Amino acid sequence: MAWSSPRTFAAGEVLTAANLNTYVSDDLSYLYGVRWGNGRRNVLINATQIDVWQRATTFAVGSSTKTYTADRWAAYRSGATGMTVSRQTGPTGWRYTMRVQRDSGNSSTADLQMIQALESADTYKLAGQTCQLKVNLRAGSNYSPTSSLVTVKVTYGTGTDQDPTASWTGTTDALSQTQAITTTATDYTFDSISIPSSATQVKVQISFTPTGTASTNDYLDITAVQLTAGQSPGYERIPTQETLALCQRYYQTGLGYWYGQATNGTTHGFTLALPVVMRTTPTANFTNVFNTAFGATPGSSASSSAALLIARAGTSSAAGIYQETWTAEAEL
Repeated sequence: MAWSSPRTFAAGEVLTAANLNTYVSDDLSYLYGVRWGNGRRNVLINATQIDVWQRATTFAVGSSTKTYTADRWAAYRSGATGMTVSRQTGPTGWRYTMRVQRDSGNSSTADLQMIQALESADTYKLAGQTCQLKVNLRAGSNYSPTSSLVTVKVTYGTGTDQDPTASWTGTTDALSQTQAITTTATDYTFDSISIPSSATQVKVQISFTPTGTASTNDYLDITAVQLTAGQSPGYERIPTQETLALCQRYYQTGLGYWYGQATNGTTHGFTLALPVVMRTTPTANFTNVFNTAFGATPGSSASSSAALLIARAGTSSAAGIYQETWTAEAEL
């Protein structure tokens, strides 16, 4: 059932069967489905509260380089640099906002894109559905696009877990619309987004095309993004810890260490179970922090989607210790 915004009836107005069906029966059925039948409404992760920033809080985006910023959000600018994504204080009701900025003095008019793509396993729930997209956006005081426009897209494809910045197999825009925005954080809603039953990939893209040369505040703040099957009366808000766990399917970071009696020429290590099983065996990177009786080069690796192998060869037979930070990347 679709959600209809509450209606205030006038004194003496006749309450018809159609009104009862629309504003009582259908809305109650919708809310019942939300509570008991449909699970979480928003199919995006780290989107209605962009609270999780495991990698960093400021990112300079390279030319034609996919750059993951806030967890699950990829930044992209084709053929140009001068794009910075940063975590900023959010408007009332939100802790943070995601700021997408053209650097001051940059004169490229290539668009600045922020993309979140669902993995195929999470796309099937949208197949054959009519969806709604809700976004909360704000323009900087020097926002340069013509008529203060932002472009909002929902795109589907028929491939499997393809790069969100690439052209997908069977790629089609289910929604491609421009929206004028202001310097006040405002909600915008887009309805009647049809996803066909053949869709196996879906992504949301928010972008803007600047003009002229950037001044100090040529930016877009993205505070909330929600994509649902059917309509939703408001934003779904879940605890930050739950959001972190969902994000860790795609990216994790931590510290590994070993201490004990080292033996020269012998590898000492252990298996580190990841707190969340990742989407696939991750690309892992390890950086030395401290070492005694061990070399400075980590010998660690990703052994599966659920564990890392932390290991290093001893350089002397003595009491030893080594520490290393690690990252594990399994994004699309």
